[in-house]
Amino acid sequence: MTIQFLILLVPLAAGILIGVFGKHMPSLVAKVGVIATAISFFLSAWTLYYVSTEGPIHFMLWPLSSESTFVLKVGMMVDRLTAVMMVLITSVSTVIHVYSIRYLEGDPGYSRFFALLSFMTFVILSLVSSPNLFMLFVFWQLLSWALYLILAFNFPNRPACQNAFKTFFVHRVGDVSFLCGIFLAYKYFGTLEFAELFKAAAEQPQMISLFSGMFDISAVTAIALLIFVGAMAKSAQFPLHVWLPDTMDSPTPVSALMHAGIINAGGFLLNRLAPFYALSPNTLHIVFVVGALTVLLGASMILAQNDIKKTLGFSTMGQMGYMIMECGLGAFALAIFHLIAHGLFKASLFLGAGQGIHASREEPK
Repeated sequence: MTIQFLILLVPLAAGILIGVFGKHMPSLVAKVGVIATAISFFLSAWTLYYVSTEGPIHFMLWPLSSESTFVLKVGMMVDRLTAVMMVLITSVSTVIHVYSIRYLEGDPGYSRFFALLSFMTFVILSLVSSPNLFMLFVFWQLLSWALYLILAFNFPNRPACQNAFKTFFVHRVGDVSFLCGIFLAYKYFGTLEFAELFKAAAEQPQMISLFSGMFDISAVTAIALLIFVGAMAKSAQFPLHVWLPDTMDSPTPVSALMHAGIINAGGFLLNRLAPFYALSPNTLHIVFVVGALTVLLGASMILAQNDIKKTLGFSTMGQMGYMIMECGLGAFALAIFHLIAHGLFKASLFLGAGQGIHASREEPK
């Protein structure tokens, strides 16, 4: 249990230390961030081995009694899905930390950037290890706030701030739907814990009457659709994709982390709730259609771009569409493989593009 907590706490401690003391010790800022994420990576790799051989780890921090009926529970769940995501997140974050050392050298917001980068790593790790919908939604919100701050990292750059606000607003649209889905889940099934929710949904089918009983819909279908809208916003699915192309003027390390980790949140959410979505074939059909439309739109828009980072941005949109399509087909394991492969190669592409842009700016005309 201590080791799994350290995976989360080390990046958080690094972000706090850099934020508080970074301006007074600028030479240590990058070292603290890199060492913290590297420690989390090695602990994540060990955790992946442990849960693959010994089984998942699940514990509660509050309330202390396992028999408590209190709905807002705080804890940690590390199964193979969580462990794989932890390895992906920490490995990509470590590479981005190292890349940022020289890329942002001399920037007046150097310390603030590394503090936000470490904090965002902590938030993503906490999101994937959440044991219930309540905790997942809390860190889902924190991720939106952290993304807003890091996209608006260069505060004098007015377009970057405007685009960061646009991203934040579109995410709020999806989050309202996500929150409504959580309310309905608790109302009809009485729990937000994943295992209990899946069991209750399978054993106690519920129907929701709309328009004074004129139209009935399965509670599972309604909840799955509402939560899917939240996933659409985070993973830039049509028609909630409009925020993604406008984030390309942020620093390249931010683009790499966003496209390799943050935008995967929607795909992770569908995979975490895979047993729930499997109970609603109609929802999976809609998921498939939305993913297919997103693939076609993203691939078409690439053809009209003359900016390398925007080209990669629309490529990410199309790749996320493929991942959502895979979820719609019920191929959740394939979707996770796609998520991991995309995270690794897209981070490399963005960092390579940033290096090329940086070199072209320094080349004499």
